Amino acid sequence: MNDTFSYPTMLSVKNAAAQFGISAYYLRNLCRAGKVRFVCAGNRWLINADSLVAFFNEGDIPAERENKHS
Repeated sequence: MNDTFSYPTMLSVKNAAAQFGISAYYLRNLCRAGKVRFVCAGNRWLINADSLVAFFNEGDIPAERENKHS
């Protein structure tokens, strides 16, 4: 059996913000508002790159939050 798994591309806040030309502050606010998917690994936020692309391609689309973080 040759099952393949597809994992999302996860980026640090700093890297994601730099790649998309936005501030880290704005990106964290998008995450807090549930518009971009993210997970917390310790005290690091990891951004789901596909979710961020979808946000910018399709506009203000709510994403299910993967982690509640205040």
